[in-house]
Amino acid sequence: MKFPRALVVPAILVLGIVSVLAGCGTGSGLRLYVNSDADMSYYTKVAMVPFANLSAERFGGERVGRAFYTELVVGEHFHLVEDGEFRRALDKAGGSADVQGQYDSEKVKQAAAAVGANGLIRGTVTDYQIQRVGSGDSPVIGFDVEMIDVATGETVWRGSITRRGKGRIPVVGGASTQTFGRLVQESCKELVARLDKEAF
Repeated sequence: MKFPRALVVPAILVLGIVSVLAGCGTGSGLRLYVNSDADMSYYTKVAMVPFANLSAERFGGERVGRAFYTELVVGEHFHLVEDGEFRRALDKAGGSADVQGQYDSEKVKQAAAAVGANGLIRGTVTDYQIQRVGSGDSPVIGFDVEMIDVATGETVWRGSITRRGKGRIPVVGGASTQTFGRLVQESCKELVARLDKEAF
């Protein structure tokens, strides 16, 4: 049975829109590299640098960084330097963040030495926004994070993730803090779980 061309084209368009919306549910892109020569047991004390922020959201780096730190604490694989302690060490070393929240690598290294850390975790938030999809708003989170050896500067592991919240139902009030908070937590949890599986 043949359908009139006038009906076939709109039907294809509808199917395409449905596919896009379905893909905006909880789809994620996660990539992880683990240095096969690295011995994780060597890193007895690890400090985390406040995350840099390339997104339009002013507090994107701070929010994602705190969530990622929490998931690392829950994972119990690293002895983490307390956040406030490392920030004080950065201040003492003369380290101050630029407009994107990035620190001078030498100042960071000095701060790491001051707190006795032999591993450094640093990250950058690349996406933190609400995207309009049809009649609904979709929160989008993206960041990359890595751990480096303080002495050599070599990458121990590096990961990146992008996640999109559900877009079928409009977010009441626009950029809901609760919606973003949940998406940030899920993204950090997913990346740390993958790290647990592949690095330990």
